[in-house]
Amino acid sequence: MAAIGDFLTDSENMSEFGARLRARRLERNLTTEALAEATGLNRKTIMELEAGRDVRLSTVIKVFRVMHLLGILNTALPDTLPGGEALTARGQPRVRAYRLTAKNAN
Repeated sequence: MAAIGDFLTDSENMSEFGARLRARRLERNLTTEALAEATGLNRKTIMELEAGRDVRLSTVIKVFRVMHLLGILNTALPDTLPGGEALTARGQPRVRAYRLTAKNAN
């Protein structure tokens, strides 16, 4: 399997993601039918995900939940900032990012 990363196109990354998910499913001796039933999704949707087609995020979450993979998202998206500060404990109101223009530069 290839490494998922910035050097691949979105399509290549999605195909690799689908192939890895299929490999995990097969490691667990799950059929597409069994996974579809456990997630409440259609078998065709599972097959599209494994083929690297564009699917809804909720589909990925449902599959990850059934396959006990949700925890790995903490590695990719930790709830702390690089300095160790927790995102939810910042205590500051949310501030939207904006583009600096001559009007709001002062």
